[in-house]
Amino acid sequence: MTGRCRCGRVAWRASASPFRSVLCHCADCRRLTGASPVGYLGFPKPVVRWEARRAFRATSAGVTRGACPACGTLLSYMCTIWPGELYLHAATLDDPEGFVPETHLHRAVREVEGTGKGDGSSPHEGSGPAASPRDRP
Repeated sequence: MTGRCRCGRVAWRASASPFRSVLCHCADCRRLTGASPVGYLGFPKPVVRWEARRAFRATSAGVTRGACPACGTLLSYMCTIWPGELYLHAATLDDPEGFVPETHLHRAVREVEGTGKGDGSSPHEGSGPAASPRDRP
């Protein structure tokens, strides 16, 4: 899998398939991207190679996000709880068909789409109204 920022300055290549693919509806992801939901692909850090340096910013306690320093495209999410894991924004994929989400996280907070109730009415919603603390972005 490969991906890049909007201007093409920062590109990434993964040498393995993702171990996780999710759509996140949490307030942080929605506000930082201006979208809901936000797609992520989870990889072990060592399988992702970068063609240029990213700019990093701590966006909340224990969370660091990487972006292109030129165009500002958000590219990655890292959390101290899962130190060996790297989550890449699915919107940066060169081939968007490569993103097939397996689950939704924090579905109960979705105010922008659907009913906003998080009531299980979606066939893609998890069994609980929100993700557990072990769920990744």
